[in-house]
Amino acid sequence: MNAKKLIALLLAAVLCLSFAACGGNDEPETTTEAPVADSTEAVDATEAPSEAEPTEVASEAESTEAASEVESTEEATEAVSEEETEAAAKKPETTAEVVEYFNTAVNKVKTDAKSVKQKYVTNYLAKSPTVPSVLASIYKMLGGDEWLDGMLVDNSHGEATYTTKADIKHAFPVEDQTWSSKLTAADVKSATCTEKDGVYTITILTKADGKSSTIDYGQGHNPKALTAVPPRVINDNIPGIATGITGTAAMDYPYGKIVITVDAATGNVKTADYDVQWTINFDKAGAIIPLGTRSSYVVTF
Repeated sequence: MNAKKLIALLLAAVLCLSFAACGGNDEPETTTEAPVADSTEAVDATEAPSEAEPTEVASEAESTEAASEVESTEEATEAVSEEETEAAAKKPETTAEVVEYFNTAVNKVKTDAKSVKQKYVTNYLAKSPTVPSVLASIYKMLGGDEWLDGMLVDNSHGEATYTTKADIKHAFPVEDQTWSSKLTAADVKSATCTEKDGVYTITILTKADGKSSTIDYGQGHNPKALTAVPPRVINDNIPGIATGITGTAAMDYPYGKIVITVDAATGNVKTADYDVQWTINFDKAGAIIPLGTRSSYVVTF
């Protein structure tokens, strides 16, 4: 998402209105007790002295061989059991485990990925904006929600492939950061992991962030893993002449969702889909603009 260009367009819209108005799985149980071999009846040495000793030797050999086979079978069973348990243990189950696994997997994209294919980055109007009554007729004359949504669509982006570290850092969430997630379990409403055909699907819903004029990337909830434009980016791009009309912008982030697929064998991200809603609040101008951005990526290691 080209945040600066999008913000410039939105500021133009606000200024246009304002100026116009002014003029687990359980571990399988393993049997550890070896079966007891059938006892051989003792042979009376006085009745068959020449046959007793060989018979007893043979019996002992058979017993030893049987015990050896049982032990070997048990060891193999235990090895399989341990292997299955180890594999099962790799799948994150609790919210904290899923978030930790997600962080490890998604942060590898910016350091280790060979390429990131951006399928799309689509900006949208999350819901109808709040426009002061004095500006309502002008907003309607300009085209209302359709006009504003059209501006957002025009600033959306289609397919693109990034192969350099710098380009991946810029394009893949979080935009322009060296990391992709700093989430903790306390930042999410839910975090789940399912497995099918050796692929994990991790779905995370973040908690909402209230209105703030100081929140930044890596803070709050949504800005820790989604490209939720911080207020400083907006305020830094408001021309001085416009500040008197718009005032200082504050942001809130009511919704965030992330879905990634991961190769369970390698821990490498295969696909990543993001949806974040971010609201610009121009309190002085009396304007509230609820926006959203959906993006989708295919990652190659």
